[in-house]
Formats: sequence, structure tokens, C-alpha cells
Amino acid sequence: MKQILLGIALFGLLACSSDEGSSTAPAQEPVTVNWSLSGTFGGGKVDSVNVDTHVNGLVSRSGSSKVHVNGYDTTYFENTVQLTHLQNMTHVTASIDVEGYFTFDNMELFGLRDGTNSVRITPSAKPNVVLNPESFVLYSNR
Repeated sequence: MKQILLGIALFGLLACSSDEGSSTAPAQEPVTVNWSLSGTFGGGKVDSVNVDTHVNGLVSRSGSSKVHVNGYDTTYFENTVQLTHLQNMTHVTASIDVEGYFTFDNMELFGLRDGTNSVRITPSAKPNVVLNPESFVLYSNR
């Protein structure tokens, strides 16, 4: 009888120390965050743009552009955005400040290219965050 009770007690201890059902946090469900851009982009103005869009006005090679990421929240976004010029494949990484603004040097991104300038805008998201859209392209002319 002692052996049976000892066996039951031992079994109970083993069950309690098992890794199954441990208290690790469950995997978080992905969070979808909608965002858009507003501000000056290469000399043109954008207002709450979140799809591939033609920007009115000619690209200015001088000066800089200041753009706001609408919907920016440090809970969901990293503090960088990648700007990729699709014709000459130049890349500029800009820092997003706590208020959601980023700036970039127009000459660094657009260079001396005449004609269409297509730039893919891709902000960085934290893990388990899905940005909507993931990225989009702004088109402008020189």
C-alpha cells in the first residue's frame, strides 16, 4: 500500500514539473496598422496618401522634404523608413521622430535624374505588426 501511495505521489510531482501547459505567454496575434503620408515630397505636396500616387509638381533637387507618417505610433513602428528610387536604385534610410515626421535630402534621393522619379516608401514595423499598406510608390517628374 505504501508503494502505491508513493507511486501516486511521485507521479503527481512529475506531472507538476512537466513543461506541458507551462505559463509561457501565448504567441501574439498580428496587429494591422493603417498608415498614410502627408507633407512635402520632392517639392510636391501629398495629403493622406496610402496608394501608388502621382505627385503634382516637379521634383526639386535642392533642399529637403519633410513628410509625416499618419498613424505613426512607437508601439507599432520602428523609427526608420526606407526610400527606394526605382529608376536608379538609390536607397535612403530616414529616421522617424517621435511625432511621426521624417526628412530626407532631395539630391541624395533623386540625384540628377530627369523624367519620372518613382520612389517606394517602406516604413519599418515592429514584430507581429502588419502595415497596411506594406509600402507604396510616389511618382513625380523632373
